[in-house]
Amino acid sequence: MLFSVLNAMINWPMVSIRRVLFLVCVVSIGFAPVRADVDAAHKNTLLEQLANPPKIAAASLSSYGHYVSALVRSDDGQSRVAVWRAFKPMETADFLPYTRPDVNWLAWVGEGRLLLSLKQYGLVLYDAHIGRLRPLIENGGPRPLELQPVLLSALPDDPSNILMQWEDPAVPGYPAVYRVNAITGSSEKIMGAWRPIIRWWAGPNGEVELGEGYRGRRQVLFARRAEGWAQITENDYFRESPISIVAVEAGGATAAVISGHAGDTRSLWRMETHDGTFLRQLASQDNFDIDAAIIDPVSNLVVGATYVEDGREQLIWQEDFRAVLSETAASLGLDDVELVSGSRDGRVALFRSRANWRPHRYFLMDEGREGLFEVAPDTAINMLPRPHKRGVWIKLKGRRTKNLGPMHALLSTPEAGANGKAVVLVHGGPVRRVSNTFSPLVSWLSANGYSVLQPNFRGSSGFGETWRRAGYARWGTDMQDDVRTAAEWMLESGYAEAGSMCVMGGSYGGYAALWSAIKDDDIFECAISLNGVTSVAHLVKYLDNLRFSLLSVPRIKGKLSKRTLRQRSPLSRADLVRLPVLLLHATRDANVPFDQGVQMAKSMRAYNKELEFIVLKGSEHQLRRTTDRRTYYEASLRFLEKYIGGGR
Repeated sequence: MLFSVLNAMINWPMVSIRRVLFLVCVVSIGFAPVRADVDAAHKNTLLEQLANPPKIAAASLSSYGHYVSALVRSDDGQSRVAVWRAFKPMETADFLPYTRPDVNWLAWVGEGRLLLSLKQYGLVLYDAHIGRLRPLIENGGPRPLELQPVLLSALPDDPSNILMQWEDPAVPGYPAVYRVNAITGSSEKIMGAWRPIIRWWAGPNGEVELGEGYRGRRQVLFARRAEGWAQITENDYFRESPISIVAVEAGGATAAVISGHAGDTRSLWRMETHDGTFLRQLASQDNFDIDAAIIDPVSNLVVGATYVEDGREQLIWQEDFRAVLSETAASLGLDDVELVSGSRDGRVALFRSRANWRPHRYFLMDEGREGLFEVAPDTAINMLPRPHKRGVWIKLKGRRTKNLGPMHALLSTPEAGANGKAVVLVHGGPVRRVSNTFSPLVSWLSANGYSVLQPNFRGSSGFGETWRRAGYARWGTDMQDDVRTAAEWMLESGYAEAGSMCVMGGSYGGYAALWSAIKDDDIFECAISLNGVTSVAHLVKYLDNLRFSLLSVPRIKGKLSKRTLRQRSPLSRADLVRLPVLLLHATRDANVPFDQGVQMAKSMRAYNKELEFIVLKGSEHQLRRTTDRRTYYEASLRFLEKYIGGGR
């Protein structure tokens, strides 16, 4: 019997925590990298190759293994939703009229029926048997600008129906639960919305067992009981350990959750849904947070968990499941193989192979066939560069380092080896982390001869509560000290030469790059900011007007005054910028408003600072369009070559 699995990538502690959702593909983005040794004549071709999305991404298997859906690169360079028969060439696919930016999520609901949640057009259903695309619900249903709909259960024992939540017109801003007939499109409200619930959780059989909500900065969980719903837990979002629900397990009596209540790192637990009691610790790791559960949708049981050290590691205690992965990896001659999805009868399975130098590869297995079938093979990836990547640990310097261990960072060097030209690349979030996975930007920089260090500074996620909380309200101070420490390590270790290192990053990473342009001109030669925060005070004011601001603003502001926030803003210190700056900002950025980039550019120009400002017209915070990625990579490389020289 083959097993199937969907990894839930839980990014704690963001509000929109991504958890396990059976057969829902949360689309991930990757790009084809470039050759390691390039010359000027090939740069345009290589840049085009890099800016394009991968040939295939976010593949998923239908309920009984007859169809595959995926994001497939079309002739115009866009990733489009495509559906085709399993074990058939991808060239036979039907392309739906939706690109990656159009889609919130997609999921197979019943054999041959693909449900898509679209940003502008609500819910649509594609019937692969007859090639028909139609609105799921002709009248009513979720509308644009309301709460995003969520699939609660595909109801495997009732394939004509699905269980969903979307905003209740009677209680604006809060979701009701609906049973939807996927054939007729009719829907029935079976549970009305009530405050403060913003997310319902149902078991595989369709029974709603838990409700999750927030009162200010406090997370509350409610449980269904015979006498009615009752609150079972309440946790401060920052000072305590809120519970990240992964899934309600088969039978509904228990749920798999991730919590850090028993230690500094977050562990996977089995919790009783009736009263919130933690029954058993399923998986833990002393130095890293458990970030996902591995669930077999055939049995709906938790069979493993994942965490990230340098790269993603799997902890699997179900022996048959582990044996399938081991045998598959051995037959493919690959190390990093995971089971993405599979048919409910266990006959067909879809595997994904990860690597830190290329996009994902996908393989199908059928018990009735010999060998594995690669979905959309791309022979060009065998020619891609393979930068040397490894995790390193760096001793902290600066203030407030007591009770903190060393800082983790990812070091990437060109295939030909380090040559003294280097970039410190600061991740965004900032409550995120970098890991040893494929990064098109890192591939581009290393292919052009630059060594890249990506520090997981204080405030990054994945290393336990103490490390994460050490970054709260420390923008421009402790977190910035870690960026400098990373740069000093590059010099001390010989990966960078004096006068040959720049700093760059996006979002929070752009903020850190700009701050380095103010205070670290003795170690960096230039700074690149993509959609970077330039005014912390303005960002806090902007976030205060959004829903659930109490779950984000305290992490940035803490108890700091407006005056202090202004002092920690590059915009207020533009007169002190001492490095050449490349500033790029998207006009439709909903995370860091475009005006932040405009005002920084105006201020720097007023002080006659060395600046190149590029407006990414029509782009969003994440650069989803090929043209925008091409602009970013091309401009960054040109800027680096100008100020620290070519990497080769």
